[in-house]
Amino acid sequence: MYKSAVGVITCNSATYIQEWIVFQYLTGFDKIIVCLDECDDDTFVKIQGLPDEVLERVDVFENSPHTKCVGFQHRGYQHIYDRYKGRVEWLAMFDDDEYLYDSQKRTINEMLASIPDDAAQVAIPWIKFTHSKQVLSAPPDVTRLRHFTHKERHRRIECKVVVRLDRIVTNAVPGGWYHCHRAEVSGKTVTFDGKESTILGTAIIPEHYDTCLAHYIHGSMEDWVEKYRKWKRENERLDLRIQRSFDDIAKSESNEVDNRMDIYVDELKEVLSQCKR
Repeated sequence: MYKSAVGVITCNSATYIQEWIVFQYLTGFDKIIVCLDECDDDTFVKIQGLPDEVLERVDVFENSPHTKCVGFQHRGYQHIYDRYKGRVEWLAMFDDDEYLYDSQKRTINEMLASIPDDAAQVAIPWIKFTHSKQVLSAPPDVTRLRHFTHKERHRRIECKVVVRLDRIVTNAVPGGWYHCHRAEVSGKTVTFDGKESTILGTAIIPEHYDTCLAHYIHGSMEDWVEKYRKWKRENERLDLRIQRSFDDIAKSESNEVDNRMDIYVDELKEVLSQCKR
C-alpha cells in the first residue's frame, strides 16, 4: 500500500517530461503514474533515460484513443483509479505543467500526515506562471521553474486536489469519478493549512500561498504553439489565434518577479544531470 501517488495524462511532452517526473520524485510521491496519450515524439524515450532510482517509482501506460480533451482525460483518470484503488491511499492528478510548492519544502507524505482522518481531499490553490515574454522553450541547462518567473495578476481561486481513493463516489460524475479539478467524495475538503474549503469560489487569490501548485500553463511562444495544437487538433488560422492569445497573456502578467520555486532548482538540476538521454 502506497501512501501517495501522482498521475498525469500527457501528449508529446518530451521537452519537459524529465523535469516534471524528477520534480514529483523529489516532492516524495511514492508512485508517479504517466498515461501517454497518442504520443508521437520522444516522450517515452526521455522517460526511459531517467536515473534508475527515479524510474523505480514510475509506471507508464498508453491511454485509449480519444475524441475530445475532456473525454480522453476522463478515461485516463478512470483507468488510474481502477488500477490503483486499494494500492494507493492518496492520489493527485496533476497536469504536466503543474509543480507542487511548499514554503517549508516538505515532502507530500509529510504534508499528508497532518491531514485529519475525516478529510476526503485536500485542495491546493493554483499560482499561474505566465510566459514571462519568453519566445523559446527553456534550454536544456535551465529548468522551467527558473525560465518563467512572472505570474498572472489576481484571479478567482482555482485548485487541484489530492484525494483519498477510498472516499471517492464513483457514480457522482457522468463517465467517471473525476471532474476537472476535483473529485466527488464522501467527506470534507480541507487545505494543507487545516482549513475547510469549498474548492470553487470567486475570492481573490492572495499574493503568496505557503502551499500551492505552480502552474506553467502558458509557457514560451514555442511551448504555446505546441500546446495550442494539442488542444485544437487542427491548424486553420492557427498562427493568428496563437499570437492573440500570447499577447492576451502578456496583458494579464504581473511585473513582479516570483522566485519561490528556486528552492527546488539546485536539487532538481542535480538529478536531471544524471539522466542518460
